[in-house]
Parts: sequence; C-alpha cells; structure tokens
Amino acid sequence: MNQPNFFIIGAAKAATTSLSSLLEQHPEAAIVHGKEPHFFSYDQRYQLGWQRYLELFRHCRGQKAIGDASTSYSRIRYHRETADRIRRHVPHAKIIYMVRHPLQRMESAYVEHLCTPGGQMFDSINDAVRRQPMILDSSRYWEVFDLYRQRFSAPKIKIVWFEEYTANPTAVFQDVCRFLEISDTVVPDFERERTNSRDAAADRLAANGRAGVTINTTWDEATRQSVIQQLREDNLRFLAHFGKPLDYWGKLF
Repeated sequence: MNQPNFFIIGAAKAATTSLSSLLEQHPEAAIVHGKEPHFFSYDQRYQLGWQRYLELFRHCRGQKAIGDASTSYSRIRYHRETADRIRRHVPHAKIIYMVRHPLQRMESAYVEHLCTPGGQMFDSINDAVRRQPMILDSSRYWEVFDLYRQRFSAPKIKIVWFEEYTANPTAVFQDVCRFLEISDTVVPDFERERTNSRDAAADRLAANGRAGVTINTTWDEATRQSVIQQLREDNLRFLAHFGKPLDYWGKLF
C-alpha cells in the first residue's frame, strides 16, 4: 500500500496549500487525500491506526514523492509527539518547512481564524495574539526546525522561504522537486493552483455568515514590541543558521 515519504509541516499561512497544489500537478508526486489529515498530531486521529491513515493514499499510483501537508505538524508545543510519531512510521521521511515574515504570518493566521466557519472571533490582531498563544508560537521557526533536525537530520529538511516563493515560484518549485528527487523540468499551471487567499477575506466572511465583521491587522505598539521580544532570539538564530541577513524580514530585530 502507498505511504507518504515527505511531509509539508507548516508553518500555517506560509503558502503550504499553494505548494501542495503545485506538487499535485507533478506526474511523479502525489498529496494525501484531503491535504491535511493531521494524523500524527491529533491524538484521536492517530488512535484510529496506521492502516486507516494509509487509506488516504489509495489514489496514489506509484508516484516517487508522496506527501502529507498538515500544518499542525509544526505546532510542536501543542502536539508534542508529532515528530516522534512521524519518525516511528516513516524514519527516512523528508520534511518541508515553509516560513514567512513572523508578524505577517500571524496577521494572516488571525484573518484565517475569522474567515473559518466556527473559527474563533477576535477584535484585532492584538486581541488574537493575547488570547490565542498558538498564533505567536507558530512563528518560533528555530524551535520547530531544531526539533525536526534532531529526529531526521538537517539534510532531510528543506526550508522554503515564503518571500522567495512568492517572488519566483518557478525557481522555488524546481528546487523543491530536486529535494524530493523528482523531475525539475515539469512546469505546473500556476493559474490552477489552489490557495487559501483566492477569495477576498470579506467575501469569505460573508459566505460564512460573518458579514460585517471587522478585520483589524493594525498592531498597537506595546503588543507588537512584546511579540518581537518573544520571537527575537528564536528568529535571529534561525536566520543566522541559514545565512540570511538579520534584517531579512525588515527592521524587526
């Protein structure tokens, strides 16, 4: 039976859906049915068993690269056994970790909460980070990378930088293909790619019965500085490790 050999673990709102959509178009790659099964992170799903999980790959037809793209796999403070579970079942897995300007990623995550049916309601981005720490914690990029490299080794982990992906998606897609050891000559239809941002946020709010909800991504200075201080050491270590300038995301730090 088919089983995954690579995982797109997040971070949420860093173009994971977009990349998985492009890979679905590659004849040598396949993505799990439903894209985000959260099998290794959500205890109730993991308890359903490995064979039940593998049924989500029945549509695969011998592709070389078979992936699971679940952003909860990078929420390691909330799903502490995820990486060990992946290693237990797929010890030679390749890991793709997508990262983005930490505050902009948080703003997008806040908007996603508002636009998701049943999602938590917040007055602003400031309210969101105060009441939902996971929004901030998902920008602790070094913490996540360091844990996964201890389980899978650094060469098995590919970092995809959102800013580089959006600036030149073809080049980044080709680089990912080489990492997955599939042909880098395939050119996907970028117009067909499935993304979370296809519809305007206001339209999504209206469609989900939340018309009139105000989206406020303006930071108050105290909250912004508090968030930056909490992320500073982690993000600077991450940038330095990968040879990025310390102002790669602007004058945050």
